[in-house]
Amino acid sequence: MLDLEAKLSSFRKMVWDEEKIKTDNELFLSTEKNSSYIDNKNKQRSQEFEEKLKDRKNFLKIRKNEEVSKIKQEEKNNFYAYKEELLDDFYYRLISKLRAYKQTETYKESLPIEIKKVMKDLSLAEDDIVVCVVSDDLDLIDFKNKQAMDNAYIGGFILKDINNEFRYNFSYKERIRDKKYEFGKKLYQVLESERFNESNN
Repeated sequence: MLDLEAKLSSFRKMVWDEEKIKTDNELFLSTEKNSSYIDNKNKQRSQEFEEKLKDRKNFLKIRKNEEVSKIKQEEKNNFYAYKEELLDDFYYRLISKLRAYKQTETYKESLPIEIKKVMKDLSLAEDDIVVCVVSDDLDLIDFKNKQAMDNAYIGGFILKDINNEFRYNFSYKERIRDKKYEFGKKLYQVLESERFNESNN
């Protein structure tokens, strides 16, 4: 009986040891597998985090560039608006000075002389030409065919043939329009020079 009990005990110990070894091996494999899974997950999350961080940095960089571009564009628009405002003010002052000049004796005496000179230079016969001046200048000229033009022309004169086939515009309004690009260019150069000096101070 003792012999049987000893054999059973020995058998149980052997089975237990085998099961323990098997369980330990499974536990080891399971732990290793789980550890590997966790490592892979950590690597994946780390990569995802790095990619999100990179995307965030790129996004912030793009936003920063957009903001800088927006500010530069606003400054540019403000500069052009300021330039246009100065140009408009310049034209207003110029027109005011021309209207004042029209009241001087110099203008009144020179107008008919200038008209005759231009007609001679262009080889235009007085009989074939209508001389147009603003209404308050009609009394200043003595030509066979004369006509009032819109006061918006400010001063000066327009020569046109009696059949309205051609015309030469020497009005102050036209002269200002012809010089508009030149005035704007000079004003722009002055403003750019000031901006350059400010940036260096």
